[in-house]
Amino acid sequence: MSWSWAALMPHPPIVIPDVGGGREREAAVTIAGADDLMKKLKKIGKPDVILLLSPHQPYVCGNLALNRASAIRGSFALFGAPRIAFDIRTPGADLDSLYDFLTSGGVRASFSEARDMTRDQGSMVPLYFLDGCYGELPPVILASPIGLDPKEAYELGRLLASFAGDGKWGLLASGDLSHRLKPGAPAGYSPSGEKFDRAVVESLRNADASIIMGLPEITVEEAGECGMRSVLAMLGLVSEMGGKIETLSYEGPFGVGYCNALWTA
Repeated sequence: MSWSWAALMPHPPIVIPDVGGGREREAAVTIAGADDLMKKLKKIGKPDVILLLSPHQPYVCGNLALNRASAIRGSFALFGAPRIAFDIRTPGADLDSLYDFLTSGGVRASFSEARDMTRDQGSMVPLYFLDGCYGELPPVILASPIGLDPKEAYELGRLLASFAGDGKWGLLASGDLSHRLKPGAPAGYSPSGEKFDRAVVESLRNADASIIMGLPEITVEEAGECGMRSVLAMLGLVSEMGGKIETLSYEGPFGVGYCNALWTA
């Protein structure tokens, strides 16, 4: 197995026209970045498996939670667009191999079994774009890194670099950045929001996790983020695989930071 790519995507449902109802145009930079990302991924070719790290999957404190439901379905019904729905398949043998590898390498991992991802916008929004890119989604392993601390998330990515399964894999790191970029933002305003997002974008551009890891704990807490662990796992993978990360877009139109980024083998 070889990793074909690793990508960071935000997950605001409002960027989907049937949900946004016109307001998606306020996030035009993010949508253009996602479209650019899909063009690049389509050119690479469909992977055999996608490992998707979503902060909105069920999580287990102190663990990487892996969803082992064999068939998972989701829709945007909660956001007023019930007709936009799709199914994914979990590759059982690949999931078992990944679990055995991670636990033998020191990562604490456990299983969840959630057959409905309707409430998991962290998976649904990136998969919406990937479904349009590929026409038919490849098998997907859904996982939540929220139970890990930042260092553990980074070490997870480093370990993943040496995982030897079958076929070609893609890592989709789903995560919004600060939710506190300006007054009226979902979590209120904090000047730490801009500091946090600036550090994340700089870390991606330099493929250097130390920039994020060096932030004061209070800055991270006040930023109100949900994507740091996904980003750190991606950076950990890239630190071992080598190469550069291309930042395709960044903006914060609704007071939440959205970034699209891509690493390719």
